[in-house]
Amino acid sequence: MSYTSVFHCLGWTLVLLASLMILPAMTALLDGNTSLAWTFAASAILTGFCGAAFALATWRGAERFGKREGFMFLVLVWIVLALFGALPLHFSGLPGRPIDAFFEAISGLTTTGATVFSNFDEIPPAILLWRALLQWGGGLLSIVLAVSLIAPLGIGGMEAFQSALPRGEGASMPSRMLQVAQDLFWIYVLLTLLAAFALWVAGMSAFDGLCHAFSAISTGGFSTREGGIESFHSSMIEMVLMAVMLVGAMNFTLHWAAFNGRFRAFKENAEAYYLTIAITFLVFAIIVLFVIGDSEIDFVSYFRSSIFTAVSAITTTGFTNSPVGISDPSALGGVGGLGGLGGLAVGVLAPILIIGLVLVGGSTGSTSGGMRLLRIAVLSKQAQRELLRLTHPHGVRPLRLGKVRIQNPVIWSVWSFFFILILVLAATALALAYFGLGTEAAITAAVVSVSNAGPFLHVITPGAPGYDEMSDGAKFVLAIAMMAGRVELLALLSLFNPRYWNR
Repeated sequence: MSYTSVFHCLGWTLVLLASLMILPAMTALLDGNTSLAWTFAASAILTGFCGAAFALATWRGAERFGKREGFMFLVLVWIVLALFGALPLHFSGLPGRPIDAFFEAISGLTTTGATVFSNFDEIPPAILLWRALLQWGGGLLSIVLAVSLIAPLGIGGMEAFQSALPRGEGASMPSRMLQVAQDLFWIYVLLTLLAAFALWVAGMSAFDGLCHAFSAISTGGFSTREGGIESFHSSMIEMVLMAVMLVGAMNFTLHWAAFNGRFRAFKENAEAYYLTIAITFLVFAIIVLFVIGDSEIDFVSYFRSSIFTAVSAITTTGFTNSPVGISDPSALGGVGGLGGLGGLAVGVLAPILIIGLVLVGGSTGSTSGGMRLLRIAVLSKQAQRELLRLTHPHGVRPLRLGKVRIQNPVIWSVWSFFFILILVLAATALALAYFGLGTEAAITAAVVSVSNAGPFLHVITPGAPGYDEMSDGAKFVLAIAMMAGRVELLALLSLFNPRYWNR
């Protein structure tokens, strides 16, 4: 095990995190909040100093970075970044306690969107911007790790991942991560700026548009308003957000291919096809439910509220109009990010359907959480193949995703991931119940935290307590669950294998 190579990479990620702190520091300074500006500046200096120290002290041992080092980096990077990302939140005095600051930071970095904040009108713009930047940076990090580390390591069936980027055979893992980051960074930035501009044109202020662009492209779900998306009262804003969320839930190497003139990559990618099918199915399902239902509201409002909730769920964004800490969001005029129509949306999309969409998630190589469409497609095709074997037991039926043939070891790996996911969800729910949550709230919180869709807790279970009302133990469990959902469960569990450390 080469610890020096792991800490060398961690050091550079901390330097990048420190550079992001400059933006909220400048925002606080322009807002006239000098003390908060110094808080961010001091946090940036401390984070940058520690990161540079890690990177320079381990320079000589940075070459050895194998599979075991990759597993350790994959887990440690989220913990270390969350600890340092929590510094300005803690020293600002707003979250109250260190566990709250850490919870908010790791929720942002893992693009979960669960928050302990309330009374958003009283929160300084610099803090709101920092929360959005944590999600934005965490979304980019999740893409880079998925493409350059998780897929090559073959974690949970990721060998079947279809990347439009050059594979980089022969390059070390750190070199591959750096190259992927360089290839995708400017595309990520450009898409974010386009989203912010579109939201500004649709009616948001420049600040709100930028923060919501950060949250939407990273499928995170943090908002700058007490009422969330509903407070803007704009169908145009909702349409823009739906488009941005879907862009964030797609394989970002396809966006790279499109920017390089290879638009055919979308057509050849199996997950892009399945995402299109899923959205089409949801559209028709909503129309059918309206026709057979007994609704007193017009079709346009009915469809608008329902499709926004569906897109927010399948991309694991979780935009909602329920202020944090309200135990009964229905009292505020509905949920699901659509004001008074939110309650209707949840009525159409039953909680079990929202849970299903959240668990499925978006594409691999995207910022969304959940199981990912790749694994769902493998499981469904394998089930279909087993059914066909009942009538043709000796038939040979290869499993394919698009033009890619899926080998049996990949199928077994996906099934292992699915089995472990069920165990983790059960263990998380039991732990949350132990720390005082009711059965329904515990199960829902486990699902939305592991799937990185935190704001949907109060959409699915309106009576659940706010995240700020939960005990420290429950927050700690949820923080672990958020990280487990983002780092890939098999990679996390591998660190508990004694053979991992003895080799």
